[in-house]
Amino acid sequence: MKLTTKCRYGIRAVMEIARNYQKGPTKRKDIVEVQTISDSFLENILIDLKHGGIIESIRGAKGGFILKRSPSQITAADVFVALQGPLSLIECLENPKVCDRNEKCVVRSMWQDMQDAQEKVLKETTIESLVKKEDAKI
Repeated sequence: MKLTTKCRYGIRAVMEIARNYQKGPTKRKDIVEVQTISDSFLENILIDLKHGGIIESIRGAKGGFILKRSPSQITAADVFVALQGPLSLIECLENPKVCDRNEKCVVRSMWQDMQDAQEKVLKETTIESLVKKEDAKI
């Protein structure tokens, strides 16, 4: 599976919001500046993250975006699904009825192994762990 730019930028945006988790809302303009993401593209990402239950927006002069859960409880998989949809590598893994070769397909188990490995990494990687890794490099 190829990650979309929206997904890659979305992870970075959520990481930026996570940095302020205990401090208060993160302004969109600050995410734009620090993460070098275009404002209009970020706006669409934030809308999807909001609909996906990852963030919420706070209105007003002191408003911005906050995480709906702790950074330790949000995984890369959560962000991925909110921005890109199901983690399914190929359609037949999600819906076996789409392929009449499903029962006798010898390659399907390889696709399943690939998907399982990918899911494992995404589900075990929290936003908190990514922020900590980035902070260690700075």
